[in-house]
Parts: sequence; C-alpha cells; structure tokens
Amino acid sequence: MEASAEALRLQAMSTPLPRRPFVSTLAVGGLALAAAPTLLRAEPIPAKVKVALIGCGGRGTGALAQFLAACKVLGVEGEVVALADAFEDRAKRLNETYKLPAARVFVGYDAYQKVMATDCAFVLMATPPAFRPVHFAAAVAAGKHCFVEKPVAVDPVGARAIIATGEVARAKGLAVVAGTQRRHDA
Repeated sequence: MEASAEALRLQAMSTPLPRRPFVSTLAVGGLALAAAPTLLRAEPIPAKVKVALIGCGGRGTGALAQFLAACKVLGVEGEVVALADAFEDRAKRLNETYKLPAARVFVGYDAYQKVMATDCAFVLMATPPAFRPVHFAAAVAAGKHCFVEKPVAVDPVGARAIIATGEVARAKGLAVVAGTQRRHDA
C-alpha cells in the first residue's frame, strides 16, 4: 500500500501543470498588475474593479474567471458589469453564473458597442480574432483598460490597426495586455 502511494506521489510530481490554464492566469494577472499603477494613481485605491467580457465562449469564460481570481490576489473586489456575445445562448449560459440583469447582457454583432457604454474599467476580449481590431479600437476610444486574447489580428491590416490603437492607449495611459505566452513584463 505504501509503495503505491509513493508511486502516485511521484507520478503527480512529474505531471506538468497544463500550459493553457497556467499561461492564461499569468496573462490576466498581468493585466491586473499592469493596470494597477494607472488605477492606483487616483486616490483612494478602488475597492471594486468593474469588468466586462466580450466573447462568452470557453476562452472568454476562462479569462473572466482568471481576471476575478487575480483581483482577489490583489485584494480588490472584481465585479462583472456586462457580458456580450454574438450568440444569445453563450451569453445566457455564462450569465447563469454571474446573474446580471438582462439589461447588462448584450447579444449580437453590435453587443461590443453596448459594453463600451457601461461603467466598466476593464474589457476582456475573447471573440474570434477577426473582430479584435474593431473591438480594441472601440474599447480604447471609450477609455477602457484591455485584455485582448491571442491572436490579436488575422492579417496585416488588422495588425497595423492593433499597433495604432495600442499607441493611442499608451497616450491615454490605458493598460493593455495580450493573451500571449510571454512578454508580460512591465
């Protein structure tokens, strides 16, 4: 019995932590940390950070959970204020967890515009990548801190739009983090 317990312990130690959850948590935690100086410039330190999600599929659901976990680590309450998706079933399914009023769950291809009109400080974008340059530009124009899942664009035109919007975000003092595997260094 003791030998099999030792074998299980050794097997558990040799099994690597799955890469995607580990890297995703680092990325979303990186957003919270990257935005901390921007948020903390204003006095007093906010007790609550409001976040909205665009793209309520599997990756968006995970990014939102990881963002809220990162807030807890920082000692700040994370509050989900809006959910958006092109497909109603995804938005409704995720809202079963967060129980937002129907007026804060947006559906359709223009749902991202409705998110920008909310009082969220952060926008997490986990839609298909062809939409990200447009969503990112709208978020920065609205003065929102952003987490943009990878890939951020699918073609050179989209990539140039992301870069240009990133410069606007920098000028506005907004925090932006992309869901890449690395480069989460301040």
